[in-house]
Amino acid sequence: MQQNLRQIAVIDIGSNSVRLVIYDIFGAHFTPVYNEKILAGLGRDLRKTGCLSESGKGKCRAALARFSHIISARALPPPLVGATAALRVAEDAPDFVASILAETGLDISPISGVEEARLAALGLLSSNDRRSGIGADLGGASLELMRIDASLKKDGVTVQGVSLPLGPFDAIGGNLSELSTKDYALKIPSLDAELARVPGYLDGEDILYLVGGAWRNLAAIHQERIHYPLRTLQGYRLSAAHAQQLAHWAWTDGRDDLLTWPGLRKARAETLPYAGLMLERLMQRFSPRAVVISMVGLREGLVWNTLPEQIKNRDALIDGCRDFARGFVQAEHFGPPLYRFLTPLVGHLPSGFGDTGNTRLLQAACHLAGLGKNLHPDHRAELVFEDVLFAPVAGLSHAERAFLSLSLFRTYTAKKPPPVPGLIEELLSGAQRQAAACIGEAIRLGIVVTGRTPSLLSDFELDVRGTELHLLCQPDREVMITDQVHYRLGKLAKLLGLTPNTSATSA
Repeated sequence: MQQNLRQIAVIDIGSNSVRLVIYDIFGAHFTPVYNEKILAGLGRDLRKTGCLSESGKGKCRAALARFSHIISARALPPPLVGATAALRVAEDAPDFVASILAETGLDISPISGVEEARLAALGLLSSNDRRSGIGADLGGASLELMRIDASLKKDGVTVQGVSLPLGPFDAIGGNLSELSTKDYALKIPSLDAELARVPGYLDGEDILYLVGGAWRNLAAIHQERIHYPLRTLQGYRLSAAHAQQLAHWAWTDGRDDLLTWPGLRKARAETLPYAGLMLERLMQRFSPRAVVISMVGLREGLVWNTLPEQIKNRDALIDGCRDFARGFVQAEHFGPPLYRFLTPLVGHLPSGFGDTGNTRLLQAACHLAGLGKNLHPDHRAELVFEDVLFAPVAGLSHAERAFLSLSLFRTYTAKKPPPVPGLIEELLSGAQRQAAACIGEAIRLGIVVTGRTPSLLSDFELDVRGTELHLLCQPDREVMITDQVHYRLGKLAKLLGLTPNTSATSA
């Protein structure tokens, strides 16, 4: 294993599920390489008995025994454990925690509600520190609400957040699948009263970030119902109107459909109407202009908390692209010098995501520029497009993900339409498509002029002078300016609305 790559295990013990996730860590980027979940329902009986579910304890005990064997056999360090609301409040939780320690050596002592909110906030920021708004993490027995902004990643900053007893098992309890729309409607006054006591520091935010399996499943169903072209949940964004419609449908007209939705286990499906009701009440309480689904939260916050301080400020997207390109000799070392070579173009790209966004996406594309060289040439462009579209990299909106995929697609072809019909039209403006074409053509120029040789890139330079795009080179490299290089420079200049020029040399 490379020195800068390591693995770490996280055990997340919630009120509904018990999960083991093993992450590969590469710089500030971490990717789940193994993910196993048991729907134990530990907190299912909390409202009725004040104790953990007996069947849930049995399932949890068996899962933790299995997880401990996997961790030991992989020679991983002791796992990070996030045990949450059910083990905080159940009367018999201390005895259960002690028995698990004796049986497996795992300390599953629960974290506080405030700490859970803090770690969920860090998890949200770990993959994208541009996030700003309210985070809402819905578990089986609790709802954590926290303010999200980049300042939380600094040492010593205290999260502004609360943990509320508003998970379905604590707020309602019993057999959720037997509840009618009328039963849910009767709960609205008590839910609203609880949310009304939320501190004012959470007011006035535009974006509501949703964390938790119930909301993720609800979002996946929404994508299916509207035939959304990009079936990935991380960063899935709904307008306030669409979020409100989905939320209300989930606990009213859609309730019966959700309980029998194909592919959903009953233990998960029965929580979805309540997830819709809670989303509706949150929309009423905070009036955000958009809702964004997050696949990261508490577990990722636990991992991010372990990173060295010098790593925490790195861009997880760039480290993720570097990680994704590992093993591709053509990509690993070519990215940084290619990015330096192409940086002068940033201010002249069409209005895609602004200069800052374009710069970040250009850097990401450069790190991925060698993908596909080992694939069949007749299908290379399409395969690279889909690889990048679904790559396990963080810090991208759906539009940015489509943009990055299109940029890499255009490094292989300028004429073919991209795969996944309707996706580009749905997610990218005309200017963004043009900017992606420019980046693709610029990468092709860098490859052609140097024969994909990293050390040669330092001898060439791009420069925009008025209405001309100049390709500069050291005098002893002029012989490398072939007809093919002229052709590629001309194609790029035309896309940028400039005139190509290779007459000058750099000092």
